[in-house]
Amino acid sequence: MARHLAAAQYDYSRYDYTLDEPVPHVFDGLSVPVRTAASMLGLSPWTVSHLVDRGELRSERGGQYRYVTLSSIFAYRRRTR
Repeated sequence: MARHLAAAQYDYSRYDYTLDEPVPHVFDGLSVPVRTAASMLGLSPWTVSHLVDRGELRSERGGQYRYVTLSSIFAYRRRTR
């Protein structure tokens, strides 16, 4: 998954998507741990968990761990610019 994640991040960073455009489908189905999502957003893991609880970020459960979807991370970044 790490190779696909790096390719997806590179693909996203090449373009400056506007708020009207949907997040590219290359990110569908990809997710990262809360700590990684926090570093991508420049926030603390606690804040990211709080955003998930409030519904501002989507997450998936993998056993005892929570994974934040990449599409919700990029959508959140675009909303808060």
